[in-house]
Amino acid sequence: MEPFFKFGHTMNLKLIKRNKGFTLNELVVAISIMGVLVSVAVPRLSSVQSQTQKDINIANINVIRETFFHYYYRQHMAGNPHFPPSPTDSDRLMDDEWTNSPIDSTSSNVAPKDLFSTGRVPKNSQDTPFYYETLNEIDSDGTLKHTIILKDIDIDSPSYNETYRYSI
Repeated sequence: MEPFFKFGHTMNLKLIKRNKGFTLNELVVAISIMGVLVSVAVPRLSSVQSQTQKDINIANINVIRETFFHYYYRQHMAGNPHFPPSPTDSDRLMDDEWTNSPIDSTSSNVAPKDLFSTGRVPKNSQDTPFYYETLNEIDSDGTLKHTIILKDIDIDSPSYNETYRYSI
């Protein structure tokens, strides 16, 4: 049997460090870095989200405008130019009752929602209907001017009180 230790041989003793986790310092530094990143990212994300909702609302107003102007032009070609009438409720909201009512029951049963490919009038990002009003005004040169006003009157909406007035 050989001896456990022989003279003349150098013994290479290595200390084996077993790494089974983070040290407390590493954990504190990692959490601190994550906290700084979150404190910068969350306000920016909120700002981007609000701006995106505002852009969606403005895009929806433009879709309504374009659709109503196409309706106006079709009616003009038929000899009876008009926009869909204003809602009759006190807030003039394009609610479900208004969107399902015929635009002109004397000529057809087409409702405002039927003018849109989705079968519904767009709403704001909070799913609240927009304010809508039609006006017939006499211009300074004596011509009749047809005007529509679209407005977001939802206090919680990022585009609150944004008003768009279009005339023809």
